[in-house]
Amino acid sequence: GIVNNTLRPHVPSWCDPEWRKLMEQCWAPDPSARPSFTDIVRRLRMMTEKPGVSG
Repeated sequence: GIVNNTLRPHVPSWCDPEWRKLMEQCWAPDPSARPSFTDIVRRLRMMTEKPGVSG
């Protein structure tokens, strides 16, 4: 798991698909394929500003 960079936390089935996608992108084995911190912050702001999302 850890050595092969494949150990990941369980994502509940009820997790919003946008949140799941962001988490999986952040876990990309190739660091250059991961979103930048600026992009992560931008996307988190957009996701938490959606109606019906509490944070």
